[in-house]
Amino acid sequence: MKTAWKKLDIRYTAVIASLLLSSFSTLTASLPNDDAYTYIRTAEIFLDDGVSAAISHYTWAGYPILIGAASMFGLSLLEAAYALNAIFYSMLVFSYISIVQRIDNARIIALLGAITVLAYPELNEYRDMIIRDTGYWSLSLFAIWRFILFSDSRQFSELVAFVIAMFTAALFRAEALVYVLAIPLVLLLDTKLPASQNRLDVLKVIGFTVTLLSSVILIALIVGINIPIMLIKLVSVYEPFLIGLFNPSDAILATQANTIFGPFSQLIPPDYLHAAVLLGLPAVLITSLFFTIGGPYFWLLSFGALRGMLQFEVEQVRPLLSVALVNLFIAVGFLYLTKFFTGRYAMMLGIMVSMMVPILLKSMLARFRISEGMRAVHILLILLVSYCMIDAYVSFGRPKDWLVDSAVFAKIATPKEARILTNNHTIAYLSERVSEYDRVSRELQEVDIKTVPPGTLIVLELTSEIRQLVNHEEIQAQLKLLATFPNSLEPRAVIYERKSSPDEILLD
Repeated sequence: MKTAWKKLDIRYTAVIASLLLSSFSTLTASLPNDDAYTYIRTAEIFLDDGVSAAISHYTWAGYPILIGAASMFGLSLLEAAYALNAIFYSMLVFSYISIVQRIDNARIIALLGAITVLAYPELNEYRDMIIRDTGYWSLSLFAIWRFILFSDSRQFSELVAFVIAMFTAALFRAEALVYVLAIPLVLLLDTKLPASQNRLDVLKVIGFTVTLLSSVILIALIVGINIPIMLIKLVSVYEPFLIGLFNPSDAILATQANTIFGPFSQLIPPDYLHAAVLLGLPAVLITSLFFTIGGPYFWLLSFGALRGMLQFEVEQVRPLLSVALVNLFIAVGFLYLTKFFTGRYAMMLGIMVSMMVPILLKSMLARFRISEGMRAVHILLILLVSYCMIDAYVSFGRPKDWLVDSAVFAKIATPKEARILTNNHTIAYLSERVSEYDRVSRELQEVDIKTVPPGTLIVLELTSEIRQLVNHEEIQAQLKLLATFPNSLEPRAVIYERKSSPDEILLD
């Protein structure tokens, strides 16, 4: 039994566990996230009209094109997306454990690393979502693993694997190109080899990266894909934010202050709103980073650091520190530019920090092994892992059957050629009555309702803004209520028909 245990590679067992967990998450998923519809629609365009059309619809189209290609194996686009998600998570788990083993090659570290990554709530809660980040995270971790191998062996094959993997990650998120240039700089701090050798190896990485990137750009141009123009379009999205960075309008400042401070923003004098927003952003960043790392892991690492149990060789974790710092700089830049932030943007930093958890757990188990508190430590660890697993894989959200019911009603109540007006992506997609379902606006105006033809079905998710809109007397006079979902005192969706004539409005 002991011999079999020693021969067992925990990474492959963890990969199987990851695939099973992905299957569970997919089967228990409620409805696709809003971003999913953009990727699915772009994949449809790719299958119908080719790569150029897909890129015209969505500039950085690597992920949706991959979804479309995967669907050619007989899967629906949603099934293909979930299958890719499962594959990416399994690659992420494999690479994560491989990196942790390079920090400490003790066998227990592989097991603790597998438990840590599979139970990481903030990472695994995205398993049932269709987002490009999963491919970006998994390929980036694989690239980091290969770079660590390169830093130890200085073999050119490992350098090639690192650069190609990071370039592939850039198909999902362009910021991977920053890592491919930033990570190799840690070689300059390596003390195992002469400084001249380190400088030569850094130049070797940069030279190969530039050569390969130039070749990729040239080949893409030959087949009709202009990568520099794509990058310019990607960056140009942030131009309005850059213009308003130093001189934002009063309306934008009021919105940003309300987002950060809530009702307390009304107490801030208008002349000080800009300064208040800038000073409030660090609190947003710190809070977001805390939730990205996760409370259980953050407090565990804090406890270990204070007790002196978090011990590691700086040389071994230097690449992880570089990734965390680069991600932090990117996150800070994005937050101050757009005044918007989500945990996904700092997940690379969170993953790097979480890799210290198995190192700490090993130290804790070793320290308490000879004490009477060993049983208590085991119980606490079991409770911690159980809590994290429940947090990661069990959803306590309210069911969204009302969305499906609303879409089915719209589909049945209208002919195939009919179009509906809605503010919800899911309703637009499932009703099959909105061709550009990925571009549905969440916010509707009076003019949107007034200008639709009589007889149009108007299916609305009742956000607070929409409730205010449909409660206007002028708007109510033009709408005929058909159904509400759920059929209760607090409906979440409402279905109207645009009245067909002034006479009908008067008779009603």
